[in-house]
Amino acid sequence: MEAMRTQSLSLRPVQLSDAALLQELFLKSPGYFALIGMEPPGLEDVIRDLHTLEKDPRRRAFLLFLEREAVGYLDYKLHYPGAEEATLSLLLIREDRQGQGLGQRALRHLMESLVGVKRLYAVVYGQNPRAKDFFLKEGFRHVKDGGPAVSWYVRTLRAGPDEGLL
Repeated sequence: MEAMRTQSLSLRPVQLSDAALLQELFLKSPGYFALIGMEPPGLEDVIRDLHTLEKDPRRRAFLLFLEREAVGYLDYKLHYPGAEEATLSLLLIREDRQGQGLGQRALRHLMESLVGVKRLYAVVYGQNPRAKDFFLKEGFRHVKDGGPAVSWYVRTLRAGPDEGLL
C-alpha cells in the first residue's frame, strides 16, 4: 500500500512585488474571466489594483500556495457591508488545480481565522454555476441578485473566543 501524502496549503498576504505572479495566476484562469465577460487583467491593471488594496485598511488579499506553487488568490473585505460582517469578493483557484478541494480548504481557513465576524458574504460574478454550487455546498444561502451579473450569498459564522490569524 502506497503512503498518502498531504500537500500543505498556505496563505500569504499579497504584496506589490507579487504583481507578476498574480497576473500569471489570472492568465492560467481564462475561463473565470470569460464567465465575467472580460479578458484577464494586464500587469498594469494588477499593479493598479494592488495599489488600491494597500490604501484600503479593510481589504485583505492572499496568494494561496500548495507547497511552493501559487495555486490561487483570495480577496475579501472586513467590516463590509456591516461592522460584524466580511465579504469575500474573489476566491480563485487556478484552472488546472480546480476540483482538488483547494477552494474548500482556503474558505475554511478564512472562516476559522475571521475574528469578530458573525456573517461572511460571498459575491459571485457572472453566470458561474460552479461557484454558486460551491458556496451552497459550503453552507451559504443565496441572499439576492444584484442585477444579471452579481449574486450574493451569506453564511453565519460561529462566534469563538480564539484570536484569528488573518
